[in-house]
Amino acid sequence: MLRADNLRSISQRWPCREVQTRQLACLLGPGISSPSTVVVHGISATCKSTIVRAVLSALAVPHAIVRSTECITARHLLTKILWATLEALGLKHEWEKFGKGRCEHVSTLAVLLAECLASNAGKKTEKFVLVLDEIDRQREAPQTLLAALARLGEVIPSLCVVLILSSTPRPLFLQSAAVPHISFPPYTRKEATAIILNSESPPVYGLPQETAAKLYPHFVSAVYDSLVGPTASSIPTFRSICEKLWPQFVSPIVAGETAPGGNEWDFSRLLVKNRALFRQQGEAALVHHIVTEDSAPTTNGFGSSLKPSLTAASAPSPLPSLPYFPTLILTSAYLASHTPQRLDTIFFSKFSSSSLSARNKRAHHRRRLKLLSQAQAEDARAARQDASTPGKKGKRQKTRITKSTLESAFATTSATTSGGAPGITGPSTILTARPFPLERLIAIYHAIDPNPPANPTRMTAVADAIYAELATLRRLRLVVPAAGRDSSSRMGAGAGGSGSGNTTSDAGEKWCVNVSGDWIGEMAKGIGVEVGEWLAGGLD
Repeated sequence: MLRADNLRSISQRWPCREVQTRQLACLLGPGISSPSTVVVHGISATCKSTIVRAVLSALAVPHAIVRSTECITARHLLTKILWATLEALGLKHEWEKFGKGRCEHVSTLAVLLAECLASNAGKKTEKFVLVLDEIDRQREAPQTLLAALARLGEVIPSLCVVLILSSTPRPLFLQSAAVPHISFPPYTRKEATAIILNSESPPVYGLPQETAAKLYPHFVSAVYDSLVGPTASSIPTFRSICEKLWPQFVSPIVAGETAPGGNEWDFSRLLVKNRALFRQQGEAALVHHIVTEDSAPTTNGFGSSLKPSLTAASAPSPLPSLPYFPTLILTSAYLASHTPQRLDTIFFSKFSSSSLSARNKRAHHRRRLKLLSQAQAEDARAARQDASTPGKKGKRQKTRITKSTLESAFATTSATTSGGAPGITGPSTILTARPFPLERLIAIYHAIDPNPPANPTRMTAVADAIYAELATLRRLRLVVPAAGRDSSSRMGAGAGGSGSGNTTSDAGEKWCVNVSGDWIGEMAKGIGVEVGEWLAGGLD
């Protein structure tokens, strides 16, 4: 167990984690029987690894900590576990006795760890704690790796394995029951503000300490409510935003400006004065920039200023933009709406989308679709000419293109056919938006992703994230349910209004995109996706 002074020291350095600290101390303390495996889980930036390291140091228990994200392969992880154990036990200079420092299998690791703990300078190690940090993010790991590592504590009685996970584990993911789990939940509003207020406010020259102590708690709460809470940011991000905005927030006091009404500056008056600060500077604080936007202009030998090449190369777009992930989802929805489902194997097959023959097949298919539309336009034009001159007897050469074949790929609209004479109408070469299921959207998303994961089998399922972003796009009316779109169009045609559509959650079997292709094409280019390469009628 931890002594009172050690627990107080840990709580002062990392507050709001007293319960988790006591749980770890009760499970890993010396002189008590520890479980063979302990699971510590929670989202990122919840102080999991720091608390585990601090508790083990305070308990003075022999331990080794291995960060799984630093290991390239599972074999690299096993070797690093062996070397970290040898270093913690002071046996690093005797590495040749233990497999010559190499380990290629979990069974070999169990034998080598047992030998290390048994030959610790002639002393029997009563307890040794092995901490595997972010083990769920290990690259190229087999599916049985976590379960096998959890069995090490059962094979070696003096070993306790602590698995730190960055996601909530599923039930019985270790294929073993009665494994103690310690949860590190996200910080609440009260806990986050208490952690920031645990340290003093950022120093500002010319600001009295009494005034800063009175205003800073209200400022921290306002920053959390307006910037940090809605974005689910971490404590380091919260602290950096407060440090950046605090000097600007109290600048009227430092500059000696007069408060409205001739009174003293209080928090409410400062908040009204700095309304734009939370809207402009706060959003800029949340966005990560690699290249600074405000670059100093350089001058040439003739005295004229030269603008940076980045600004000259790309002019700002007048259309609004979205982040990377929603843009890729919206592009997938656009392709799912404007590509016939029977062409998915040709355009989105993962077995052939990267080969040269598949690209040639797609290009050939696009040219054939264009010829189909042109042939149908010529048929419609010839039919109208025959109807206007009934006495003319002439046979037009028939083509192999039938109307049913064309209509199965293109929806017949009254749009003017490209390349035809003025006033001649026929089927458009642009496919109308069609409903699509969510399964098809996810499949197209994986097909057009310009940055696919290196090992998709070890990545977490992206469907939940796609569903969350799809809900946001639905609130923005960029993607709408198919039933809601139909009811909205009927309301607009009958009553002259634009109905909001069906808002129930069970109407989402099929969806439709609700944006223009020009905007989608421009945004997709920004993330490295060419819509014309995947769209059936994309070639000119």
